[in-house]
Amino acid sequence: MTSQRSINYKKISTYYLIGNLFNKGMAFITVPIFTRILSTTDYGIITTYNSWITILSMVIGFALHMGIRAAFIDYKDEIDDFMATTTTFTIESGIVLCLIAMVVINFVKISLGGTLIILCLLQGLAAALVQNYSMYLMMQYRYKFRTALMVLPNLISVILSVLTIVFVLKTNLYLGRIVPTAIVNIGFGILIVLLVYRRSRRFHSTKYLKYGLAISMPLVLHGIALNILSQLDRTMITALADASQTGIYSLIYNFSMLATVITTSLEGVWVPWFTNKYKENKVEEINKLSLDYIHFMTYVMVGLILVGPEIVKILASKPYWEGISIIPPVVLANYMIFLYTLYANVEHFHKKSPYITINTVIAAITNIGLNFIFIPKFGYVAAAYTTLVSYIVALVLHARYAKRLNKDIYPIITMIPSLLHVLIATVLFYLLVDSWLVRWVGAIVYVLIMAIINKNRLVELLARKKK
Repeated sequence: MTSQRSINYKKISTYYLIGNLFNKGMAFITVPIFTRILSTTDYGIITTYNSWITILSMVIGFALHMGIRAAFIDYKDEIDDFMATTTTFTIESGIVLCLIAMVVINFVKISLGGTLIILCLLQGLAAALVQNYSMYLMMQYRYKFRTALMVLPNLISVILSVLTIVFVLKTNLYLGRIVPTAIVNIGFGILIVLLVYRRSRRFHSTKYLKYGLAISMPLVLHGIALNILSQLDRTMITALADASQTGIYSLIYNFSMLATVITTSLEGVWVPWFTNKYKENKVEEINKLSLDYIHFMTYVMVGLILVGPEIVKILASKPYWEGISIIPPVVLANYMIFLYTLYANVEHFHKKSPYITINTVIAAITNIGLNFIFIPKFGYVAAAYTTLVSYIVALVLHARYAKRLNKDIYPIITMIPSLLHVLIATVLFYLLVDSWLVRWVGAIVYVLIMAIINKNRLVELLARKKK
């Protein structure tokens, strides 16, 4: 296992950034391709199918990836056996659900839809196995393998999907996207099972399973609630307004996810680093580096807000441009996600899974309630602001509880200047929305000023290749 001193954090974060940029870039590139070769009905079936994969992977896997993360603290020397136990249980869980589904399908006489249900379950099982193994790789700093696991399934499935839709299928074109993607992901799931079992001495342990489930089971509801926060608004816009507004909202939401590419990449380094430092009670060191982390993400968010309109115009045709007005609240929502995740990591370390779930469920219920009230009146614009409010609620709840666990972690007052930066950028966005040159120059000047102000700290971080 990689020693703490030999870890090159910059190299790891670069790999993760490339992997995430590739996947998000692939998503942006393929959206116009698939929307042109698929009907709206086909595209809708694919979107619905994919949303169920996310939920099923949580249900089948019981969010055991979080148990694996905790096991690196309590069972570090037995982690391969722990992995084998979680893998065995995940497979058993998937098989049971598949058998139940087959009985139901035969009972109600479902044909093609039944095949999709089984395929969806198998892909959900594979997704759970991949998620577990990805956490295992992340905590061991095996960044090259983890990056490959991020990139390859997506790349291969996209290529096979396009070829299948264009050259093989004549009807039911949605199958051309669903079936190749499922087969590729199931194949990677099988590969992971072989890799896990090859390194283990025992395939099942009640002790490991009880430990993992005690941490992860409450997080299943947490994962579903997160999915509601990130996905349900689009469903509610379609139901309470119309599908065209959903398309506009989805484009802006996907644009804002560019920031998530960076946060996800850096989190792959931050989480194991934080875990090790917090275990050693080095709270002051965590707080110091977290400020650099927050500052960096603040600069990214400010930049996205100020240059966003032109990026959206490049990504989409004119009918989508009216959605430019909701760029600030959607970007701010992603900023809230980033901030509350810092506090949620503290809760995860202390194994407070029930409280994590309760906080997230409250935020999800807030989102649903506000959507019902405001979307019928204001459409997708309301959804942008209700999502932001919901994530602010999540931030407040997670921060409050994390501070109860450790009052010294992440002082709130140190975040206020960064929040002011983003709020000022939001005001400037609306004042200068039609003045692209002023906004772009402002963004460049802002980044340069911040680089000069933080020059000494930046030099210190860049000089420290290994720690």
